[in-house]
Amino acid sequence: MKRLKVKIMAMVLMIILITLMIPVNVFAAEANIQAIKTENEDYIIYVEGLEKAEFEFAISTSDKATDEELYFTKSVKDGEGNKVALIEKSKVISGTNYIYIKNGTETTINEIDFADETQIFDIAKMQKVEKTTQRIETELLTNIEERNEVIDGVQYTEKVGGLKVNEEDGTTYYYKSTKLPAEKYSELQKLANELNGEGYTQKDMYGKIQFAKEFYNLYEELLKNIELTNSWSEVENMIIKQPIEAQKDEQYVVFIKKVSQTDTIDDVKFLVSYREDEEEKIPGRTETKVVQETAKLPVTGDSIVLFVLLAIIVLALIIVFVRMKKLQNQESKH
Repeated sequence: MKRLKVKIMAMVLMIILITLMIPVNVFAAEANIQAIKTENEDYIIYVEGLEKAEFEFAISTSDKATDEELYFTKSVKDGEGNKVALIEKSKVISGTNYIYIKNGTETTINEIDFADETQIFDIAKMQKVEKTTQRIETELLTNIEERNEVIDGVQYTEKVGGLKVNEEDGTTYYYKSTKLPAEKYSELQKLANELNGEGYTQKDMYGKIQFAKEFYNLYEELLKNIELTNSWSEVENMIIKQPIEAQKDEQYVVFIKKVSQTDTIDDVKFLVSYREDEEEKIPGRTETKVVQETAKLPVTGDSIVLFVLLAIIVLALIIVFVRMKKLQNQESKH
């Protein structure tokens, strides 16, 4: 009996040990992923933290699939050496899908709809973001003559800033300027500074896609608002002048739209306004103007009284003068 108990205990221990030795998948809620749709309409999935690590992935329409029901595929490298999940268009099922990502003993599950543009970022949109401020070529100007006139021998010159658009035959350009700070436009400027600086280049691909989504959505929102309000102005003589009220060093966001017979292209520029005023006396042309004015006393009641008193005084002086003359004549006769 004792031997039987020992055998049973030994078997239980062996079962426990064998169970512990078998790998067990640990399911986590989900991983942070970013998905790109390629030109071939395949999908590339980037997993945060696994850009340089090997992992496996599988696609299913169920979030409760077992390993036996899943077909796991190894990650591959993209053009920049990042480890990614490459999902061919033919493997995608319409509607809600679940991507299983296995990293060692841990497996995460993410719900994904490959037709949902809020989840899937098109490679064309990514390229548009990265080419922002470069799609329409312009040149910054600081010498646009706003005023040049001579007044009283003094020459007044005023120069302002703006943008010169490279001209193309059969093309019309439109623009919309917005002075900063303006909440969403200021945010776009901040993102554009990051895009064109080291902040963007130093991001990994997961971070670049995340950033590009934010930039693209804000850019399109502002552009759509301009279209809805029809607040475009046509560019004249291929020059976009800064607003007439702009002072030196004020900042503006300038959306530009290029319309040709074949397509329409939009872009955005960031302009720092310029203004320079000069006054210069012209030798030999200084003019002096003499201005003559006749001052008239106002006619009031007080003024009439003064005139009457003045007349009485003058009359009295005349009488005194005549009386003195008579006296002098009488004395001379004696």
